[in-house]
Amino acid sequence: MKTTFSKSLAAAMVAGLFLVPAMASAQLSSVLTRGTGDSPEAVEATAKVADEAADSVSKPAKKLSPWKRYTNWLDNIVADVIDLDLYGTSAQLPRGFASVKWDHTRLKANRRYNDKHQITPLLAPIALPGNVKLDLGLGGEGGGHVFQASYGITDRFNWYFELPYQYMHLAIRPKLLDGETGKPVTNPNDPTDTDFARREGIRALYKFLPLLGRPVPNMKYDAEWVMSDINTGFSWNPWRTKHLSTHLTCRVFFPTGRVANPNSSLTLGTGPELDTGIGGWAAGFTNGWDLRIYKYSYWIDIQASSEFSMAYGFKQKRKYPTNFETVPNQAMLRAFNDPAVFLQFPDLRHLKGLKGGYDYTPGFSMSWMGQLKVQIAILGLGFGYGVNHSQEPEMDGDYYFIQMAKGLQLTGQQTIQAIQLGAEISLLPFYIPVDFSFNWRKVVDGYNAIIFDDYWNLIVKTYIPIFR
Repeated sequence: MKTTFSKSLAAAMVAGLFLVPAMASAQLSSVLTRGTGDSPEAVEATAKVADEAADSVSKPAKKLSPWKRYTNWLDNIVADVIDLDLYGTSAQLPRGFASVKWDHTRLKANRRYNDKHQITPLLAPIALPGNVKLDLGLGGEGGGHVFQASYGITDRFNWYFELPYQYMHLAIRPKLLDGETGKPVTNPNDPTDTDFARREGIRALYKFLPLLGRPVPNMKYDAEWVMSDINTGFSWNPWRTKHLSTHLTCRVFFPTGRVANPNSSLTLGTGPELDTGIGGWAAGFTNGWDLRIYKYSYWIDIQASSEFSMAYGFKQKRKYPTNFETVPNQAMLRAFNDPAVFLQFPDLRHLKGLKGGYDYTPGFSMSWMGQLKVQIAILGLGFGYGVNHSQEPEMDGDYYFIQMAKGLQLTGQQTIQAIQLGAEISLLPFYIPVDFSFNWRKVVDGYNAIIFDDYWNLIVKTYIPIFR
């Protein structure tokens, strides 16, 4: 229907362009061929008509301003997109559209959930002789920048490419704790000495860790713009109705993420560094469903969505730490009166001579997120709840090293539960094709997982019609 009407309109415009000058030419020719036999009034009237016709041809149409041409062009494009009735997380970019997104995240971390769902310091305090504990006080802040480009191959099939970076600022601030109360020890000679627990913690760090056969870790780690795992894939919206829609996204991860230096790795208990990705090949998918609960014209749109994701990280090689240079003191280990301590603090000096490293397979990770979103004109508000679970990585290598790594409980299976509040606003009604989104997340429960506090992210997304 639209094509037939456009062709008819074009034909009418073309005919009009030829008809007006033809009429003027005919009238002017009539004046020239009638001679003097016509009355002066008739000649004058005919000349007036010819002049008006000539003016209508010579006067060009009024030119539109650049802004008016832009808004008319964008109105036409938006009208086409509105006809597609896109909604929810399953909505794809229309054919010929490109999108560029910047996602900025900030967070803090100094706590974690242990294997009993209890909140503890990021690194569990080490019990020492004298009924005291050494709290390494590891913590800091970090975040990331994710740049994503997408393109609509068809109205229901898109391609995307994601370039992620991370940054982190972590530090170890040791302090000595009372074994009974868990509070910082106090100076018996000066109760006002607030720095006593920190000074004693540093002394204990340098004294006892070598006795346990552990290296003294670096006290600080700063990293800016460290690349994470680049990924790319395709998303497909195979089925969409007025109230229900689904999508499937398949992706592959490249081994571009940085694995922490084994001599300063948090997961190995040798320092404050964290991985910025799995550092190996991985593949995954996401399946999402959207339910449109209620819609009133362009003013109110209420939707519920559910997304399930799964990924699998393939086997890779990782290097052993080489800074275990002292023999664990047997008398001190026996003082713990716990046979498990001998597995947690083995003699690992031989790692320096091992070649090839150990096998590390991240394995499966799964996540689910459910959201309720209310769109009021250009403002969207949302609430979500999500669960993220990762299996315990498979490690194959030196027996004593593997036992030590597992004993730290930092490489086991992990589960985290969180709630999310979000808001977004679109500037499209002001003829600016840009969306802004803000999300705040809070961890509410976990298992063997780091707690991210003050977690929020800002997303800026723009749309570019290329071949529309």
